[in-house]
Parts: sequence; C-alpha cells; structure tokens
Amino acid sequence: MAPISNDAAFWSKRSRKYAANPIGDMDGYLNTLERTKSYLKPGDTALEIGCGTGSTALLLAPHVKHITATDIAPGMIEIANEKLVEEGLNNVTFAVAEVKDHSTDDSPYDVVMAHNLLHLVTDLDSALAHIRALVKPGGLFISKTVCAPYNAGLKFALIRYIAIPIMQAIGKAPFVEFMSANALEGKIKAAGFKIIETGDQNGMLLSRYLVVRKA
Repeated sequence: MAPISNDAAFWSKRSRKYAANPIGDMDGYLNTLERTKSYLKPGDTALEIGCGTGSTALLLAPHVKHITATDIAPGMIEIANEKLVEEGLNNVTFAVAEVKDHSTDDSPYDVVMAHNLLHLVTDLDSALAHIRALVKPGGLFISKTVCAPYNAGLKFALIRYIAIPIMQAIGKAPFVEFMSANALEGKIKAAGFKIIETGDQNGMLLSRYLVVRKA
C-alpha cells in the first residue's frame, strides 16, 4: 500500500474522536441536509468527496439511486463502513480516495458533493477542474465551505496567522485556507460552473453553501 499523505494521516488518527464529537451547529447541518435533498432525484448517481465518517452520505442515500462516498483518511472510511453495516443500505459505497483519484471517464455523476472540504484542499483550482469533469453535462456540484468571516477581527487574525501555523508546524493541524466567500465563488465560476443557489451559515467563521450547475 502506498504511504498516505500527512493530512490523510492527521484525519485518520483523529477519526474516532471526530466521530464521537457532536455536531456543533445541528440546525445549520439539518438545513444544509434538507437543501441538498431538494436537489436529489431517485435516479441520480451521486458522489460525496470528503465524506468523513459517512453520516451525511447515509442520510442522503435513500434519495438517490447510488452514492459513492470517499475520504482521504482510512480511519474515517473504516468508521463509515461500520455505520453502513449497521444501516444495512445496499446503494452506498465507501472508499479511500483523494479528489483526483476519481475517474472522470464519461463524466459519471449526476451530483457531486463536498461538504466542509474545499478549504482543506491544497490546489483548489486543479481540484475544481477535476470535479467539473466528474459531473455529467447539466449536473450539479453542491458544496459547503468554511470561509473567512465578512468582518474578520483580531481573534480571527490571531487564529489564521499565528495559532494555525504553529499547530501545523507541530503536526496538530492540517492544511487549511480561509478564503472569502466571493473568492471561493470566483474560483468555482472560473472552473466552469453556474451558481444557482447560495446561503450562509454564520458563526465565528462563515460557512458558504453553494449549488452550482456544470455549464
């Protein structure tokens, strides 16, 4: 087996603790879930990239024909498969994969999703181009991404420019890039998508929800 990346090892090591932690903003999560469900169709073939421990994929599975859900961290996928056995669903496949590991042959997916992932991707432009190639003509890409707050203050600056780099240097934090929501939308448009819905989930950090169609 090929060695996994530092970020994959980081998330894999923390997978059990991650799975045990409650969702910080349950109302925001449920709203995202319901908005996403509204775009899914029973005949869809879907892909979720960065699925973590698989909870979202399992909740969305009844609304599509099949969902493939992947994560870079083997530990996360191990837990996801444990949940899959408990749920007994037969239209879900979990696998360990980086964004570019997914085959673009025939643009195979009606819907590609990436929730809480894009700010953790080191080469976002390249990743978005690959994601576009995964989506069927006229298909959807649905994402929710942590962004810099609209009015970033001193606390955010201390976290972004001091705390996170120190933690990364000692292996306690993965790569992360907090761009503005406008910058994120610009990159997604440049990749060849047309925005059809946006929404914000506010906290100390902003989470930008986007539904876009392959142009």
